[in-house]
Amino acid sequence: MKGNLTIDSGNTSVKVAFYIGEQRVATNRFVWSDKRLLERMISSYKPDTATICSTAPANDDQLMSLVSERCRRVLYLSHETPLPITLGYRTPASLGRDRIATAVGGWTLCQRLDTASDVLIIDAGTAITYDLVTAKGCFVGGNIAPGMTLRFQALHEHTGLLPLVDMPGDLPMLGYDTETAIRSGVVLGLLGEIRSYIADLRLSHPLMHMILTGGNGKMLHELLHDDNIIYYEHLSLEGLNRIFLHNTFNDNE
Repeated sequence: MKGNLTIDSGNTSVKVAFYIGEQRVATNRFVWSDKRLLERMISSYKPDTATICSTAPANDDQLMSLVSERCRRVLYLSHETPLPITLGYRTPASLGRDRIATAVGGWTLCQRLDTASDVLIIDAGTAITYDLVTAKGCFVGGNIAPGMTLRFQALHEHTGLLPLVDMPGDLPMLGYDTETAIRSGVVLGLLGEIRSYIADLRLSHPLMHMILTGGNGKMLHELLHDDNIIYYEHLSLEGLNRIFLHNTFNDNE
């Protein structure tokens, strides 16, 4: 079955999807200690091509070796890869490949909804990133902050007495013990940060869609209670497939 395998190799996990054209056929997620899931997916779907985004260089050689042996063509995303959007970033070489992929995925998704709207992509993973792409397809820039898990870890590791707290658990507006004080401080603070970015950017970009993605994206989306924010789990993979299709079209011109 000819198709394109998209792989987003991140800091904590690897996300994979198999596409035929624009249609996503299957998805999976695994950690490197169980890369057999990737091998099994390649064996099942026999992709003709693969498109890879990596923010974990330590695994790159292993990943490239595994995929290049099974796929006729492998596209490894970099800032020099031809894209359907332009990068207005001053230092494109330092721009995370995952940010490029989600920016393309977010812009592509919002173009289907409204070609006149800009899009803010909020990727809530190990780090949380806020990236803006204009309706005309220009990546303007964005910000990077510690993600939820890093915030919990920092409070524990850089203080003498604070325990390591995580989700799920109570989220009172004012914590009634140390655990809830930490959890509410981290989570409610993060929700306030997201709302603040959206409110401030709407002043200069009144026509703006918001998309939330990443490992903590679904939970944050539920806590935000904002129907104007779209949650989309596979945004980076959609972006990688869109980049592949863009390059395939250009190759055939």
